[in-house]
Amino acid sequence: MNLFINNETREYSSELLKKVIDIGIDYKLQGAFKSKKFDDTVNTEIFDFPTEGMELNKLVSFFEESILPYCANFSSEKFMGFPDAGNSIAGITGAVFADFLQQNLINSSFCSPIGTFMEIAVIQWLRNVIGYEKCEVNNISDVGGIITHGGTLSNAIAMLLARENHKKNTMKTGVVNADDFKIILPKGIAHYSIKSSQMWLGCGDNIIEVETDNYRYNLDALRKALDENKGKIMAVVAYAGDSRSMTIDKLEEVARITKESDPDIWLHVDACHGFSLAFSEELRYKINAIEEFDSISTDPHKVLMLPYTLSALLIKNPQSIDFIKTTSDLIMSEQYAFGQVTPFIGSKNWMSLKLWFLMKNLGIKEIGKCVEKRYYLAQYLKEKIDESDSFVVLNDVDYNSVMFIYVGDGTYDVEKINSISKKMKERIDSDGIYYLHQFSIADDTGAIDKGKTVYPIRYMSGNANLRKEDIDAMFEYLQKLSKEIDC
Repeated sequence: MNLFINNETREYSSELLKKVIDIGIDYKLQGAFKSKKFDDTVNTEIFDFPTEGMELNKLVSFFEESILPYCANFSSEKFMGFPDAGNSIAGITGAVFADFLQQNLINSSFCSPIGTFMEIAVIQWLRNVIGYEKCEVNNISDVGGIITHGGTLSNAIAMLLARENHKKNTMKTGVVNADDFKIILPKGIAHYSIKSSQMWLGCGDNIIEVETDNYRYNLDALRKALDENKGKIMAVVAYAGDSRSMTIDKLEEVARITKESDPDIWLHVDACHGFSLAFSEELRYKINAIEEFDSISTDPHKVLMLPYTLSALLIKNPQSIDFIKTTSDLIMSEQYAFGQVTPFIGSKNWMSLKLWFLMKNLGIKEIGKCVEKRYYLAQYLKEKIDESDSFVVLNDVDYNSVMFIYVGDGTYDVEKINSISKKMKERIDSDGIYYLHQFSIADDTGAIDKGKTVYPIRYMSGNANLRKEDIDAMFEYLQKLSKEIDC
C-alpha cells in the first residue's frame, strides 16, 4: 500500500488518524500518571533495527500496547510536579494543523506568508498582555519578539542580545576578554540555562551569584555586586517564578537598582512560569514592573495548557533584535523573514499556531480564570499543610507552587528530615500513583534551618481539570506515607 497521503490513500489515512486521535484522547483521560515503570529490558522489539517494515495499523497497535503504558501522562490530575498539562483542545487542534500544513516560518514570501503574519500577531498579543508598548510593524525588526522551542533557547538568545548590547559587534570580533562579560544571578535558584548560555556564547563561566532572602535578591548584596563590577556586567537576570521555589522577585526594585548603577546593563526576567499572571486582572500586580526589563522569556507550553513546544522571547525595544541579525541572503533577506532574527533555529514549524488557537478560543479573561484557579488551589494546599502538625511550607506561594517537607514532631534535625523526605520521594515514584517533584535547595526562609540544604517535595500544577478533592487525596496519601516511613 502507498504509505503517503494522496487520493488513493485518503480513506486509509483518515481512518488511521482518527484511530490515533482516539488513542491519544483515551491516554490523556486515563487516571494514572503512568501505567508501567520503564527500564531498558521491557521490550527489545522497541529497539530492533527496522530492516523490514511493519504495516502502519499494526505499528500503531504495537505502539498502543507496548510503548504508551510507559509514557508519563502530564494531563493526569495526579501529575502534580510540573505545570505542563498540554490538554487544551484548542492547543492540540493548532498543533495538529501545524503538522499537517508544513509551513516553514524561516521565510515569509513563499514558505509561510500567512503563518508569518499570524505569528507576528501572537507576539503582539503577548507584548500587549505583558505590558510592553505597542509597536508599529513595518519589517521583522519591528516585531519585538521571537518564537522559540523552549525557555532555555529563549534565555540563550536573551543573553546573546545582552552580550551584543554590552560590547557592540562581538558577533564579528569575538569575545576578547571574557572577564568583561559577567552576568548577575540570584544564588541557588537560577535556572541552568543562563550559566550554560554564558559558556555557549564564549563568555566563560563568569557568573556572579548574589545572596537571596526568601528566594529573592538581597537588594543590598545586589547593589554591592553592581558597584564592585562596574563596566563588566552585561546582564542582570531576575525571576518571575524561579524553577525551584517559584518565587517572584521584587522586579521593580531590581530594575531600579540595576539601572541606577548602569543604565546600559541588560535586564532580563525569566518569566517562563510567572508571565501568565499577566492574564489575570486580580493577580497581575504580582509581576508589576516586568515591562521595565529589556527582555522577557515566556513559556506558554508550561502554563497555558499547550502541547510541547512553544516559548516566546519578548524584547522591550524591538530594534534591539538587529544586534543579532543574520547576514545570509539565501532565502531570508526580505522584509518579514523570521529566519533573519532567530539564532540557532533555521527551519521552524508553525509552533505559534497552538497559542493562536488557544487565545482565540478562550480569550484573555478565560485564560485569566485558569491562572487564578491554579493559584487558589496552591493556596488551598498551603493552608492544609499549615494546619498539619508534621509538614511545613518552605516558600511564599506566589503562584502555583508549594514547596514543603515533612518534619515529624518538630524535634528532628536537618539530616533526619532530609532522609525521610528522600525516602518519601522514592516511595512516591515506586507507587506510581502521583508525581511530585523533589530537588535540593537552601532553606532561605529559616523554616527548618536557614542556609542548610533541604530536599523538599514540590507540588505544582497547571492542569485546569484539577480539583480540591484531588489535592485532598494527594495530601492524605502523603500523610499516610510519612507515618509508614517515620515509624
